[in-house]
Formats: sequence, C-alpha cells, structure tokens
Amino acid sequence: MTTPSIREARLRPAFASLYPDMKPGVWLPACTLAEFVLERGLYQRRSGSPAKHRLLNQSHFEFRGGPTRADDSHRRPERIGDTDPTRLDAP
Repeated sequence: MTTPSIREARLRPAFASLYPDMKPGVWLPACTLAEFVLERGLYQRRSGSPAKHRLLNQSHFEFRGGPTRADDSHRRPERIGDTDPTRLDAP
C-alpha cells in the first residue's frame, strides 16, 4: 500500500462522542476534517498559547500521508498562528 500524497486523518472510535456527525475510522483529507471541526464549533482550546495547538487533537485523530519533512520548503502552516515559511516577511 502506498502512502497518500495528501495528509489524511481519521477519528479514533473512543472519541466519537465528542464529534457528532463524524464517522470514526474513516480516512479523509485532514483539511476536510479540520473544516468540519471549525464549522461546527468543535475546536476546544487547551491551556497555553492557541498558536501551538493543532485543530485536530492528535489524541483524538490518527494521521497518515502528506509531504515528508524533506518537502518542508513549500509546506503550508499546520497550526493556528503558524507563519508561512515561504513568505519573505515571515519572522
């Protein structure tokens, strides 16, 4: 089986009750699941800076695929508050 070229995620069954209308165990593009979480107001900020948190809680979701670390030169920001590394004015 080949690794998908896009980042995919699936909800772990143990956390299904926290995400109504999301079917656990089904691989979908991570961006699709992130939009689902935002649109339904399911994002829960944990303590600390929100800029360091991912929209999809890593204990609630499994992930696979996406660009390798070698491809980071053209990656998009992964967390709320991340800056785009390709922008010249990025800190």
